[in-house]
Amino acid sequence: MTARRSLVIPALLACGLAGCATGGMPEGWAEDRLAKAEAEMNLCKQGLGLGAAPTPTTAALYDPATGAVAQDAAQVKIKTLCGRQLHELLDAQRVVKELQR
Repeated sequence: MTARRSLVIPALLACGLAGCATGGMPEGWAEDRLAKAEAEMNLCKQGLGLGAAPTPTTAALYDPATGAVAQDAAQVKIKTLCGRQLHELLDAQRVVKELQR
């Protein structure tokens, strides 16, 4: 390990323990992330011609405990072709709910 690395690691650790890593977050970042995720999801659905279809509340296509998740063809199409946007939206919703607690 070089001398530079041996000094950087303790400095980063001290900063992380002191709360420096999260101190720069602007207020409302979670709501901004959620709004962006909703907009991206709507654009993806509109690109598929499914703008009026409800957004899925889960990304699961199959639940091992209960079998297939009840869904229509539009939901399956959204889950498969807009998967990245759906995962980001669901994660952003989860973060907002956790911060509201």
